[in-house]
Amino acid sequence: MKYVASNMYLMIEGDTALLIDPSRSDEVMTKLKETGIRELIILLTHEHFDHVSGVNWYKNAFDTRVICHRDCAEYIADPSNNVPWTFYALMSPEAQGHEKEAEAFCDALPTDAIEADVVFDDSYDFQWGDHKLHLSSRPGHSAGSMVIEFDDKYLFSGDYLILDLPVLLRLPGGSKKDYKKYTLPYLLSVGEQFEIMPGHGEPYSAQGLKYENDIFTLR
Repeated sequence: MKYVASNMYLMIEGDTALLIDPSRSDEVMTKLKETGIRELIILLTHEHFDHVSGVNWYKNAFDTRVICHRDCAEYIADPSNNVPWTFYALMSPEAQGHEKEAEAFCDALPTDAIEADVVFDDSYDFQWGDHKLHLSSRPGHSAGSMVIEFDDKYLFSGDYLILDLPVLLRLPGGSKKDYKKYTLPYLLSVGEQFEIMPGHGEPYSAQGLKYENDIFTLR
């Protein structure tokens, strides 16, 4: 999304599309319409504003199914939670020197309730065309955080496995206890075959990934 340094991922096959952590993008909307998309599946790695702000925008344009963890679904169902309170810590380089315009842009975004169509507690597996997806609950950064394993090849990690930065655990719904008990052991076991697709920063190969002083980095 304009002014916000968060990643959105789009995959298209035939007349269906998979969209992860959607933000508003005229380029993506045009691409979906030009491709003739009949069905859009939206996956949410967690419930924070910068990862859900475009959900209703796309739902209004396409036959859409939203899939997320139950805690994520319950959080975004309350419109008062869908406000850009995280924005000011997430300004992209594009916003530098244009802070007032950037703040006005995000403050003008609608804060409607967001309805999920499929929710799960521990894990959820489904087939998208020839692709297998495994979604699993990984609390810590937020109560509704999850990761997505795509064909045992790509790992969409949300706000985990962001290189050279500690996981942010102090936001509402965050839990250091849950992170260390349920999520960190998983992250430490991620196979080297994965390409990591984080919620912020550039994608990278898990080969050479190491953990030191509470931070993931590459050797």
